[in-house]
Amino acid sequence: MLGRMMVSALALSGVAYAQEAPAPATTAPGCEPQPTCSSLTPTSSSDRVVYDTGFFTQYNPQTALDMVRQIPGFSLDGGADRRGFSGAVGNLLIDGVRPSTKSQGVEGILSRIPANQVVRLEVLRGAAVAGDASGQSTLLNLVRTASAGSGVYEAGFELTSRGVPAPRGELSYSGRNGNVEYSLAGSLFSQYRDLPGWRIFSNEPGEVYAGRAETPSPRDVREGSITGSIAFPFLGGRLSTNAQVNAFRFNADNDYYFYDAADAPRDALLQDLQEHSHGFEFGINYDRDIGPWSLGVIGLVNRSRYENDEDDIFLDNLNAPVGDFQQDIVQDSGESILRGTLSRSLGPRHRIEFGAEGAFNSLDQRLQLSGSFAPPSFDNANVLVEEERAELFASHTWRPNDQWSVETRLNWETSTLTFTGDSNQTVDLAFWKPSVQITRNFAGNNQLRFRVYRDVSQLDFGDFVSAAATADAIISGGNPNLVPETDWRYELGADLRFPGGAALSLTLTQHQISDVTDVVYIPLAGYDAPGNLGDGEATSLDVNFSTPVPHVEGGRLTVQGYLWDTEVTDPLTSQPRIFSYRPESQVEVNFRQDLPDLRLAWSLSVFRQGEIQAYRFNEIDTSEEGPWVDLVVETTALPHNMKLTAIAANLFDGTVYRDRRFFNQDGDLGTPGIQSLGRNGINTSRDYRQREFAQAPWFILQLSGTF
Repeated sequence: MLGRMMVSALALSGVAYAQEAPAPATTAPGCEPQPTCSSLTPTSSSDRVVYDTGFFTQYNPQTALDMVRQIPGFSLDGGADRRGFSGAVGNLLIDGVRPSTKSQGVEGILSRIPANQVVRLEVLRGAAVAGDASGQSTLLNLVRTASAGSGVYEAGFELTSRGVPAPRGELSYSGRNGNVEYSLAGSLFSQYRDLPGWRIFSNEPGEVYAGRAETPSPRDVREGSITGSIAFPFLGGRLSTNAQVNAFRFNADNDYYFYDAADAPRDALLQDLQEHSHGFEFGINYDRDIGPWSLGVIGLVNRSRYENDEDDIFLDNLNAPVGDFQQDIVQDSGESILRGTLSRSLGPRHRIEFGAEGAFNSLDQRLQLSGSFAPPSFDNANVLVEEERAELFASHTWRPNDQWSVETRLNWETSTLTFTGDSNQTVDLAFWKPSVQITRNFAGNNQLRFRVYRDVSQLDFGDFVSAAATADAIISGGNPNLVPETDWRYELGADLRFPGGAALSLTLTQHQISDVTDVVYIPLAGYDAPGNLGDGEATSLDVNFSTPVPHVEGGRLTVQGYLWDTEVTDPLTSQPRIFSYRPESQVEVNFRQDLPDLRLAWSLSVFRQGEIQAYRFNEIDTSEEGPWVDLVVETTALPHNMKLTAIAANLFDGTVYRDRRFFNQDGDLGTPGIQSLGRNGINTSRDYRQREFAQAPWFILQLSGTF
């Protein structure tokens, strides 16, 4: 029924939404219309909306990122966190070519491109994105000028209750010398924040007060990266390479002071947590034409090491040490990808593409436990996971006329997972992934699309390995028997442009899911871990709406977010429930006013994510946070067109909530022949938590410019 309704909507769109075609683009004052003339208004065709640099003049942009953020109805997407290249590459193209990188975020790439190197921005849709590796419904193509070279710099700091400025900055330079294109960039980022909180413990029924805890938590973050790229003609085509090295460090003093029901000191946990990571990535992209065919080859290699060092000291009610615990985790991970495509047009109405991708992925975790309070060893703590994966694909795009386009695509994926160490097994997987998309353009610059496709989630290797979560008193378990969930999706999307500059993009999707990835209890291991539940279903709605605000000069309101309604049968209770770890909603509202004559702009943004729940064997864990409200003021009324940005973050002291409800907590989970009721039993206790940043708001000051 849903599919028939969606197809009917496509067929009727020509009369259901009667609107005049857009007027010709308005050019900048004193600019004679010509191909290179900057337009103040976007121009639309059946498969793209084009924004010349003149459209962005009112925003005084310094970087390509400043420009992209002002495109109405468009959301920049960095791609899903997946192995392989397909589906993990976001919706950004640079001069028609996708950046051959996964570790460099799309916002980072755009922030290193000076605005004076941008000729135009193109929002591609419909037939223009058919067959794209990302599976995205819209793409952004940034077209650059052949400039001699220019750079971008940014320097600033964040000041919180710690009273110590946390520096941040970035410096980049890019240019061209003939046919050779190059860039080099370095960045530094840091945070020094306090996130103190408290816990309230109660016994059920009746929420009888059982004690509390104070949880101070100063935490520091430092990270940096160096990035470079070079591109040049090679063997009749163009070879582009990029590389990045990066490092990250996180430290938190997570102390917990516990009090009994009479508010007398009971005991304490002093936890020093340090995380470190470093890695590199190297990518290569080669494109050339071979007769009527276009060849594209992408290679990508990344390697990283992650270390987690936890030192815990346990104190009695007199603050005397009674025990200790240390957990040291080392994870070495890597990914190597090679992807090739061949595509060509078959006349003005047809286009075909064939391709293949191969990848080798690995995660090697070593975990050591020590100390008088160290728990017994647990499964899947020391494991090497390796995957060999291959994918073949073919697509065909047909444009019967300027209003309709049809894309058909077929992928076949196969992989072999090998586990060595605490688990020793081999798993073979294979999936067909068909896709059909029908797109209808109407009223000049509006579009509807209907898509049916099968999506196969890619496994997170972190779900295969285990570690102790001391502060939560649980084992964060790993499960080598986890398989990917598969999802038949029926998707209806719209990209609508309204008179006056308003834009609406929305996608309604019905999901029919097999092997839902959730949390399962593993009796032999004695812990909860990621696992598969069975069949489930979901409905999701993604929205991005942007409109000028009447009677407010230079004002624009943007609302973007999503809603999820999920359902799966709980294997423990045999009752329907929502998916674990799936936020029910998320919304971000941003109001921005640009005052070009004053070279001043300000914005107010509100972000809120809905409730998240996790269903463990004897626990329901609920969390929620926000709202987060930020005020930003920026001016370019400085020498050399520098920009000064001041941010007051977390204006209204957003809160992080967590509510853990335990069922039959004293039930025996590990003795053969004895079965605890878990969540089928009664709610026996509750742990309610709340954290707030020590200072609200905190302040960020940044100075940026170009050279």
